[in-house]
Amino acid sequence: MCGICGELRLDGREVREGDLLAMRDSLRHRGPDDAGILLDGPLGLGHRRLSIIDLSPLGRQPMVSADGRFAIVFNGEIYNHQDIRRDLEARGVVFRGGSDTEVAVNAAAVFGPAQAVSRFLGMFALAWWDFREKTLSLCRDRVGVKPLYVSRTPGACLFGSEMRAFLARPDFAPDIDRRALFRHFRTGYFEGPDTVFRSVKKLPPGTLATIRADGSYRETRYFDISAAARGSYQGTYAQAREELGALCRDAFALRLVSDVPVGMFLSGGVDSSLVSAVLRKDVGADVTHFTIGFAEPRHDETAKAEALAKSLGVAHKVLRVTPETARQALLDFCEVFDEPFGDASGIPTAILSRFAREHVKVALSADGGDEQFCGYTGYRRYPGLFYALRPVPMLVRRAVARGLRALPWERLADARLLGADRTALSPDRAARLGRFLDLLDIRDPRGLVDLYAARGLPEQAASRLLGMPPPETDPFPPFHVPEPTDAAGLADWLMRRDFASWLPEDILFKVDRASMAASLECRDPLLDHRIAELAFSLPMEFLVKDGQDKRLLRDLLRRRVPGGLAEQPKQGFDIPLAAWLRGPHAPLVREALGRESLVRVGVLDPDEAGLLRDRFFAGEGLYTQQIWLLFNFQMWAARWLVRGGSDETPSPVGPRPRETTWTGDWSA
Repeated sequence: MCGICGELRLDGREVREGDLLAMRDSLRHRGPDDAGILLDGPLGLGHRRLSIIDLSPLGRQPMVSADGRFAIVFNGEIYNHQDIRRDLEARGVVFRGGSDTEVAVNAAAVFGPAQAVSRFLGMFALAWWDFREKTLSLCRDRVGVKPLYVSRTPGACLFGSEMRAFLARPDFAPDIDRRALFRHFRTGYFEGPDTVFRSVKKLPPGTLATIRADGSYRETRYFDISAAARGSYQGTYAQAREELGALCRDAFALRLVSDVPVGMFLSGGVDSSLVSAVLRKDVGADVTHFTIGFAEPRHDETAKAEALAKSLGVAHKVLRVTPETARQALLDFCEVFDEPFGDASGIPTAILSRFAREHVKVALSADGGDEQFCGYTGYRRYPGLFYALRPVPMLVRRAVARGLRALPWERLADARLLGADRTALSPDRAARLGRFLDLLDIRDPRGLVDLYAARGLPEQAASRLLGMPPPETDPFPPFHVPEPTDAAGLADWLMRRDFASWLPEDILFKVDRASMAASLECRDPLLDHRIAELAFSLPMEFLVKDGQDKRLLRDLLRRRVPGGLAEQPKQGFDIPLAAWLRGPHAPLVREALGRESLVRVGVLDPDEAGLLRDRFFAGEGLYTQQIWLLFNFQMWAARWLVRGGSDETPSPVGPRPRETTWTGDWSA
């Protein structure tokens, strides 16, 4: 795992070494072990190395192919690199070292970038430079595990692993994209390809981009999950279970390939339990597992994780989060996440990553099970409510919604209706009730999908906050799937939307930033694209039946651990956010959302933001997620926008790296 960056001048000028070094070293936390650059006239490549495979200098980047035609900077892992290496050796390629980077650069030389990437099985973001054709190729893995940002201006094309690489340059203009920011306040994250800045875009997952020195730019999708049609699988449930089990054994074992110690994040939920059980029972791996716990019982999963670890007989380390640890993680949030980010579970993810890094250099995470195997309760709840309400006339629905909204329901004593043990709704219950009222206004499946994705502010609140009308959005869905006619088809739509957007731009973004801030490589065994292709081809009844979600995964888990451990309800990587923001961190929230701070940043309307702040502190649970979005944006702006980027980055792990500069004739 590494940090990569680069620049291709489109105006005939040569790349300035100082600009490239500033970009590269802003990513030092991603690669504290080594550093290098390549300069070739209008092209510059920068690399920070976290040594995982082939720890010797022979794995140093930028790296040049054996024939001298291609150079590469590479972030990630190609798990099947040994198979590709044997193929290349049979074609006459002579290797110097044992890294997957050397395989990747020589695969481009032998097969060409497009054919090379189609052979890669792994997670990666990379750049190839073709010395002969003066062409830069950028590529992101199929699912989007590894990030890659691109900034195109009339004079240059820049790329980097994180936004901070652009902010490190003195010539970068941080012009906020208000349309993208509006959607961010609606969903809690930036939907690709948009980012907070107008001039920066994310390369979509499964995409290969080609940029020439004359400025021409072309993107080609080499992977699209819509090619897997729901229900196209021809086998029985038993056959699907066996096929999935075989895929899991192979995919999980491949994620253990490493020349450094490997560990495992363990929550005790179905997904991480299955990864641990397959590795232990099927692969015979013995890796250390890491869990963090909280004092609040509803947020603590340590008991489930400890039971699973004991059942499997694996080493297990637990960290209890103290108030001081949580406070420091909150203060560090906008250093770790260099873009506004509305998912507060980034806080425990960062704590867990730092804890694991004290013991290992690689950790496995079990992301992707929900999006592929129908694990989120919303996949059943939203379609079910939508089709149940459809026969009710819209006029009646809207009248009911208006009447309910007029009631002071957040302050009502709802113990009889909601099972609450206090007089005010919990933040979660309040948010669910508010979203149910919004659901009453939905006319069609596209509207439901948009509501499902809107985990943040209501549309009109976002408009008032940013002083702009709601922007037009791209038509949904962005894939070729027929409009649903029943709840199962609508659930499939929700899953595909999450797989294409929520998963790479929220979940994987979170894990990448949190782990790399600790100089920890994080791998996702369930996100092998072969598993995804199988999952999205299965009939929905293979995934959900008789009210049980993730049916296939639970079935595989039951065959490896005692039955009770496979039936754990979904809890999520949650934190007591409302209590934290109202309690020990209240002064920080009040300061960030005070009029003086709001005016200084100059993006959010001070009156609207102040109204939401005051409602939050008045105890209205509905506003917890909304206030987190505003607070996080103001903290981010104070760090990255008002003062601009600085040279400060998370402290590197290990000794100061060696630095290598390569210039001159690359044909030798």
